[in-house]
Amino acid sequence: KKSIVKVITKKPLTPSDEEIKLNPRSRSAKMRVAEKTQD
Repeated sequence: KKSIVKVITKKPLTPSDEEIKLNPRSRSAKMRVAEKTQD
């Protein structure tokens, strides 16, 4: 079976210290990036 998505980031991206200072709620955010490869 072919995969439907291609993972772009191996590890989740977390906000920088500066972003956390400006927006404290972003502290727990983790961004994961994937690209859809088929319909």
